[in-house]
Amino acid sequence: MADKKKNSFFTSLQEIKKELFERSVWPTRQDVMNQTVVVIILLILASAFLGAADYIVTFVVRALLDGSILGSLISSKITLVLVLAVVVLFVVYFAIRYMRKNRYNR
Repeated sequence: MADKKKNSFFTSLQEIKKELFERSVWPTRQDVMNQTVVVIILLILASAFLGAADYIVTFVVRALLDGSILGSLISSKITLVLVLAVVVLFVVYFAIRYMRKNRYNR
């Protein structure tokens, strides 16, 4: 009985080894690098979007409570930084799009 359990254990280990190293298709190094870059870019975009949304909601609530929406918008330095960040994100997005389009047209 113990011999049968021992054989089934080693058989299971051999099947696991076959599954991992012979049957599975592992991504190439370039695929992993491309997917990592995509994840990092999406994290940055999501963080920027959530930060901007949080700032806008906070700004609108404070402006409504203070009663001076236009005055606080003009005097806010953070508004200028957010506008510049959005412009930079658009430039980066279209630069990546342009580079990918030209890479496949060669």
